[in-house]
Amino acid sequence: MKYFNAEDIFVQFDKNKSWSLDYTEILPALKVAGLQVDEFLIQLIGQRYTEPDMTVSYPGFLYLLLKLNSMIQKFYAYDAMQMGNVSLNYRQWLHLTMYN
Repeated sequence: MKYFNAEDIFVQFDKNKSWSLDYTEILPALKVAGLQVDEFLIQLIGQRYTEPDMTVSYPGFLYLLLKLNSMIQKFYAYDAMQMGNVSLNYRQWLHLTMYN
């Protein structure tokens, strides 16, 4: 993830100035933050990180950025062959899911 100002990105994509990002504003905001995001991941984000009205608050956006970046970095750390696949044992899986 490149260095950026999360608040600047959030404000840029909060088109209606509601201090929350609508579902359709999340994908471009994450891409500007330098994260590799596709439609499948956006659907997962919608299920996990949005409010019932399908928006993400500023604190939620910050948490999402940190969590997603952390998980992406951990994936690449385990993808030793750079093939887009990882193999984890039980303890590694628990460590990734419980402490991230």
